[in-house]
Amino acid sequence: MWNANNLVQSADAVTVLLAGSIPRLQAWYTALAADARFRVAMQAGDPQDLRSKLVTNPDVLVLDAGIYPGPQPLIEDLTRYHGAAYVLLPMEASREAMDGVAQIPCVKGVYKGEINLVAIAGEMYAAATAQRQARLNAGMEALWNRPQTAGGGQPLGLRVVAVWNQAGGVGKTTVATNLAYEAARRGLPTLLVGMGAPDDLPLILGLKPEPNLNHWRANPTAEGLKLALQKVDTLDVLAGFPDVLSEARAITTPLDAPESIPKLVLTAAYMGYAVIVLDAPPTALASAALAAANTLVLVARPSLEGVMRTVEAYRTVVERLAGEHHIPASGVYVALNRMGGRMSLDEWHKAASALLGRPFPPVVAQIPDEPKVGEAQDGRKLPLNVSEAFARGLKPLADALFSPQGAQAPQNGKKQITLFGVRVTL
Repeated sequence: MWNANNLVQSADAVTVLLAGSIPRLQAWYTALAADARFRVAMQAGDPQDLRSKLVTNPDVLVLDAGIYPGPQPLIEDLTRYHGAAYVLLPMEASREAMDGVAQIPCVKGVYKGEINLVAIAGEMYAAATAQRQARLNAGMEALWNRPQTAGGGQPLGLRVVAVWNQAGGVGKTTVATNLAYEAARRGLPTLLVGMGAPDDLPLILGLKPEPNLNHWRANPTAEGLKLALQKVDTLDVLAGFPDVLSEARAITTPLDAPESIPKLVLTAAYMGYAVIVLDAPPTALASAALAAANTLVLVARPSLEGVMRTVEAYRTVVERLAGEHHIPASGVYVALNRMGGRMSLDEWHKAASALLGRPFPPVVAQIPDEPKVGEAQDGRKLPLNVSEAFARGLKPLADALFSPQGAQAPQNGKKQITLFGVRVTL
């Protein structure tokens, strides 16, 4: 129980995970709901539910430790969390227990009896935004100075891009592959992860079907990931599943399991990748890619059925899966693929907005229906290197995701730019 004898010694609204009994969750939610600085993204009522939701790395965790049988499992869960935690201990918790919990790096406050969230809201917001900035600063170092050897430290993946739609055959793999290659060509350490079953990536990139995701899942470590990678110029590629049975096993894998897609992304981020592109399939496994991503690219066909499926995909992410991912509204991008004789951009966007019932996210890229794309892939070449029309169509999307914005005049002989919201002096 709660005594010394069994104690073992990251500007959008910040996301909050509340964990505790239902009455306490209701009170805490009421206290934070009116504060625009916070978004209560998830709630958990028991330790197992909490563990499955901590994998999304919310900015703030407010936790009633009474849902735990004692300090040991609580400490184990808190040591795996990297945000700002505020912990309410049971009244019977000893002084030693309070001190032990307070020593955990993520813990910013330990309380007994009750937490006045209104009173500490400013402190919570400051701690969360400071950690966000620290992660971004660490990521910027990775962008300009890629580590020569693997090491520890903060996760450095700034763009985790899920390329997705609920429909197959719209060109997701084509867009994901060339988008990742363009990021790598711009000098960003980039990993492309195939998730198809059987996966097309090895075939169209001229790679071998093995190693693949199954090999990493058998050894879900940084070393295991290195051994599972193949290369296309400067782009690192992890091939997807060789068959649907492998995918089925991955679909049933808990999001906090060592071999899950979110843990794969976390491992890659610690290894220093600045961009991780997930070629998400139109199956249930897509939910794991969405849970791991902070950016979503919806690839759509310029047709009425393309409107319907894309609006459904958008609703799935922003409504049905709300609180289960880190993709903000500003992180959703739409690419119309194989533009030609069907719907125009304006027609497509008006139809999408009408079906959604509110303005649909703007279309960032219009990729033409170009015969050279299929010819290039049949020849195991990248369309980006073969078709100027394709490259022009993809460029606005790559610019939106990967290009420095807001370059300023040099100061004292140095140039300042803002990249991914962080000002950097070069």
